[in-house]
Amino acid sequence: MIVTHTRNAQGHRRIYLGGKASIECWIEPAADGIAWSFHMDTAPTTYPQPDDTMRAWAKHVLLELAAEVGAEPDDLKAVPFERIAALHTANPADFGRAPAPRRQAYAHAFMTTPPNITRPSADFTGKDFTSQRRQTAR
Repeated sequence: MIVTHTRNAQGHRRIYLGGKASIECWIEPAADGIAWSFHMDTAPTTYPQPDDTMRAWAKHVLLELAAEVGAEPDDLKAVPFERIAALHTANPADFGRAPAPRRQAYAHAFMTTPPNITRPSADFTGKDFTSQRRQTAR
């Protein structure tokens, strides 16, 4: 699970749970600095989600967080905010896709391809396209 500790210009802290998704989940510390509250909302780039989808996603994220901190789901609320903040993922790119220099892009990246193409178009050579054109011209 990607855990991202954040702070805004006013000094308020949040811990975002899970990376980028259609539903964003985060926790905020309580006034005592130990307890926390869970919040979630649809991402700004997506449409509102049905309540049952939101509840299912919240359950999934909280169960994953409980496993990450080594607590039983019923005891998760007792885990201090700072302990969860300590899980901060320094480099989220370690767990997902990341851009690579152009020369290495084909070796390391996922590329968008139509379903009927079984290999990246970079694997094709000019000869492949020339022979295709000749066949379609006939």
